[in-house]
Amino acid sequence: MSRFILVAMTLAVTVAGCNRFPDNGLQIAANIPPDTGSCGFNADSELRLLRGRYDIAYPRDYVIAPLLQSYLVANGLEFQGEQNNLQVDNYEITILLPDDTVPVLPGGLPNPYTVNTSAVLPATTGENISEAVGAAVGIPASYKDALRAIEAETGFASVVLSIRAGGTTFGGFSQRSAAFRWPVDICDGCLGRVCTEDEAEEIAEESCLKGQDVWVYCGSVIPNPEP
Repeated sequence: MSRFILVAMTLAVTVAGCNRFPDNGLQIAANIPPDTGSCGFNADSELRLLRGRYDIAYPRDYVIAPLLQSYLVANGLEFQGEQNNLQVDNYEITILLPDDTVPVLPGGLPNPYTVNTSAVLPATTGENISEAVGAAVGIPASYKDALRAIEAETGFASVVLSIRAGGTTFGGFSQRSAAFRWPVDICDGCLGRVCTEDEAEEIAEESCLKGQDVWVYCGSVIPNPEP
């Protein structure tokens, strides 16, 4: 009997709390850089960057890989599948200035904006927190001119991405995390290198996310030195 009472109480709390509870159930703990060997993202990775860098001279989006944590406790029963598994499918991102103001972006670009991701976090059991990495576009390449305008108008050479993860439990309840703040320095050509042909080949293999954070690219390639 107590088992059924517990289920009923849990359901009542979830419904009554509606979208107030999710800020405790879903969190972003960090922004994970890719492993240098495989260039894949791993929730068990111990690598951390303190802040990002976006070279807007290189033609690509700025990629984020938030480390997601679910604190939703398993509630599966013999006659009912697990309802607290969580699928995170979007991030709501707001570009902030370092003084916490929200800039109006030129060209009618939205701010905040929503980007897609895909990550499934099993319900938490025991003492282990459920974790997964959900990679996504953090700043679309189409925002580069807006970033140039921000620096020209405000003098700020960096922005802060305020990132809120969103998703739905298998039981159909919406979840939205608290904001995770990720500072990004903006530069124009700072990660570009003059490379020999051999160096260009090496960078092509080892530089995971060219043009952002710590990953360089070849701005120009010159012939290998004569032997």
